[in-house]
Amino acid sequence: MAMIMKTSTPTDEIETPAKLEKQQSSHFSHRHPLELSEVHEEDHAICSGCEHDIISGSAYICTKPKCNFLLHDLCFDLPRRIRHRCHPKHPLSLFIAPPYSDREFTCDACGESGHGFTYHCGSCKFDLHVECAALPETENRPDHQHPLILVGGFDPEKMVDGVDYVCYVCGGPMAEGRWIYSCLACKCGAHLDCAAA
Repeated sequence: MAMIMKTSTPTDEIETPAKLEKQQSSHFSHRHPLELSEVHEEDHAICSGCEHDIISGSAYICTKPKCNFLLHDLCFDLPRRIRHRCHPKHPLSLFIAPPYSDREFTCDACGESGHGFTYHCGSCKFDLHVECAALPETENRPDHQHPLILVGGFDPEKMVDGVDYVCYVCGGPMAEGRWIYSCLACKCGAHLDCAAA
């Protein structure tokens, strides 16, 4: 990962403590102050929260020279606690790292692993990537007449009687227990990525 250079003020301008405070922010996930800066594709920056590339735009970058911590502006503003309709029994709390001994979680929505921020339910051992927690409740596709509804914990037996349930977009199998977008009227569905494509 390339080091992101922080812009500094000209040497003839003296920063007052009040001005410095306005430029720096704190975040519960990191012990050092963070500064809002522009990130560019050539920086090859990776968000410390969601673990995705930051192609361009603003990000909160650690002010300490040897610390590579940075957050998308969206990850910086994530709520600490949410309720999600696909996990209605308990609220989900934002953890800065998975609460498991191997420091890894498997997202209950998409089935992929993660090492960064997770929305976690301690009672159920339920985890979501922050981007999966933010999935829209419906997707509209030009190739389907009805909106597709986000369904958590896909159970093929409840959806169709004894028929193999495949993604109508790519034709691939739907994984039991994972989230999908489904059209209840047509009894068809799509993978999360396929529905958004």
